[in-house]
Amino acid sequence: MRVLGLLLLFFTPSLYALTVEHELGSTTIASPPKKVVALDWVLTETLLSLDVKPTAIADVKGYRDWVVEPALPTAIEDAGSRREPNLEYLAQLKPDLILISANLAAVYPQLTQIAPTLAFNVYTDHKAPLNALEQLTRTLGAVFKKQAKAESVIARVNQQILANEHALKTAARPQQQDRQHQVLVVRFIGDSHVRIHGKGSLIDDTLTKMQITNSWQSETNNWGFSTVAIEQLASHQKTTLLYLGPMKEADQTAVFSTPFWKAMQFTRDDQVIALPPIWTFGGLLAAERLSNQITQQLLINAQL
Repeated sequence: MRVLGLLLLFFTPSLYALTVEHELGSTTIASPPKKVVALDWVLTETLLSLDVKPTAIADVKGYRDWVVEPALPTAIEDAGSRREPNLEYLAQLKPDLILISANLAAVYPQLTQIAPTLAFNVYTDHKAPLNALEQLTRTLGAVFKKQAKAESVIARVNQQILANEHALKTAARPQQQDRQHQVLVVRFIGDSHVRIHGKGSLIDDTLTKMQITNSWQSETNNWGFSTVAIEQLASHQKTTLLYLGPMKEADQTAVFSTPFWKAMQFTRDDQVIALPPIWTFGGLLAAERLSNQITQQLLINAQL
């Protein structure tokens, strides 16, 4: 696996040239890109965090439903799905740069015929997404000559997460100061399974930075989650359970009305908290939103 976003920079007074070593090769960019297409939402989010407006992204509607923030500009083109981008339409757009995840390796040769293409993976077997996201932000900052903005985003997100940790700690009653609180963060998959975020997830990295213990310590995939039957939550009843939206009303009714759910201690103790839609495979701004929402909800719920 390549080091994410290794940069080789060459400058002359009149010439910009940048070579990026990325997941699928080495690409030289002759000039700062003006028209960029992002075919992965974490890359879209990172561009927006740098005040770079993409010309097109993959699955505009899906981004607005699942990622939500940072909000997309009103006028933005849809480049097809994240798994099957519309190559013909991309060629018509004539972008200066295409950004993809390595999951699109099969169409990488075709994409490079349209425009220089960079591939990045954040969620890997290294299981350190926050570090990878900082590196990605710096790499794209260099590509778009937004280095100062990149450093500002990284510093602000880190400061906010630490501020949230401090807020939770100072809100704790004296007898609770030394107690490490445990939470479980899940996404419901229908009414019978849950995706639980653990080691290698953006959620786990964020919780760790906030000194909150993640109750889920079981093995996870490269994305940092485990998909299990809902009954496995019974082993984590003494935690606060936070679940991510969006969740269909029919699924809420099917899950929350069952005898099993009503019997769980976190239900009986009113320790089930809904979170808004946040893309859990997102960028630094998603980590900031996760930290803010978790902090806000724990304080409201008088958990500490």
